[in-house]
Amino acid sequence: MNTPLSFAFKVATGLFVTLVLSSNVSAEDTLLPDLGDRESAALSPYEEANLGRAFLMHVHRNIPTVDDPILKYFVRNNLFELAEHSDLKVSNLTPIVVDSNELNAFAAPGGVIGINLGLLIFADDIHQYSSVVAHELAHLSQRHFARRVDQARQLGVSHLLGFLTSAAIFAAGGTDPGLAAMAVSNSLNQNLGFKYSRIQEHEADRIGLNALTDAGFDPMGAVRMFERMKERFRYASSSESYFLRTHPLTDERISDLRNHAQTTEETEFEQSLEYQLMRVRVTHRYFDTGGAAMAHAESLDGDALHEKYDLALALVRNNEQTRAVELMEEVYDADPNSIVVIACFADLLIKANQGERALKLVDAALANTPNNEPLSLLKARALRSLERYEDATSIVKRIVRQSSNDPDLWLELEVIAGLAKNIFEVHRARAERYALRGQFPAAIENLQLAKKLIEDKSSILEASLNQRIQELRKAAALNS
Repeated sequence: MNTPLSFAFKVATGLFVTLVLSSNVSAEDTLLPDLGDRESAALSPYEEANLGRAFLMHVHRNIPTVDDPILKYFVRNNLFELAEHSDLKVSNLTPIVVDSNELNAFAAPGGVIGINLGLLIFADDIHQYSSVVAHELAHLSQRHFARRVDQARQLGVSHLLGFLTSAAIFAAGGTDPGLAAMAVSNSLNQNLGFKYSRIQEHEADRIGLNALTDAGFDPMGAVRMFERMKERFRYASSSESYFLRTHPLTDERISDLRNHAQTTEETEFEQSLEYQLMRVRVTHRYFDTGGAAMAHAESLDGDALHEKYDLALALVRNNEQTRAVELMEEVYDADPNSIVVIACFADLLIKANQGERALKLVDAALANTPNNEPLSLLKARALRSLERYEDATSIVKRIVRQSSNDPDLWLELEVIAGLAKNIFEVHRARAERYALRGQFPAAIENLQLAKKLIEDKSSILEASLNQRIQELRKAAALNS
């Protein structure tokens, strides 16, 4: 059984062995492309992608992530909007939304961007939030992780191994105090994987600011965000903000950002209703009781659209469905073409036991945006609320074919197939979820259970399962 530390150590050791072996062969012997830069010599894009996949398995198995399709959709859209204007040369990005109210964001090898819910709570507006995302994208585009590997490699074997181990621990579980406590040695702490150098931080600041501006966001949002963070954590201990430990904040950085931000033309920047709705959703995740949700909502002025949504969520939680829906209608009428607004309305209708109306709302939206993931999932949930389990299962099966690397979708299929009494799909969905978590024996066991339910033993379906079992056995051997 792998503990989080042993898993991280194995990942680091495996990558270290790969680097040592690749350093002993000529460019003509290796199958990896020679990109002609020093960072690629230390950590090739291929190796970086492999480490990213190992991170993801670790995260899926050990770190609480968010399964809210609306929040995930918003985070992903914002990430890709900024990525289009960044210096990133690859399009394979994987956003991870971590279920923690601590302020944090990180960029991990292989295009993984981690966003804590605490970032949405802390950032007042879309411009502040996007400035942090753009900064993390800059770390990826400039391959700062690979540069750090190169620096550690020059210090020797023990430093490189310590660096990679600490990177595996902190990148995958930086929000988890238990994981952080494991890296107690000076070697690990001094070589903290994602604590970038001052030069790299300044580089990420400037490049991220360019992407932020080019994408149409307020560049001063970055200044406001850094100023707020500095004030918030002025008297805090270093352990209170993982983000500031990995991204040291100085007056010089803020001044540099301000100077660069002020070189742009003064423009009026619109606020994002969608972002404010997401902040409301995040806030309500952390209320333990309906009473606490209501007390919070009633403390607001209640005039802004997102405040109406805030109250609507509190009301539906306290079984005041009629008033909740009336308030949400006002929000919807203000922006009826927004997928995020439509999804929030449909979600509230399902919570208010109005599945039929939710179904009509989502179907109308899907006519214009077929196969949209959050809307399709909400359609499945509306069908589920109406006890149309087989129809819901069919929809979720189609969605996982589009996004097969998302364990949340496989869990959704597992649950809905169970309600439909489709035990074959339950085992197959469970197998894929286990595989994404790196739990290969459990994945293989579930596929073998699924095979027993197939009546035609010579079918294409059974052949497909046999092939998948072989793939998982190879994966298990590589990760043992």
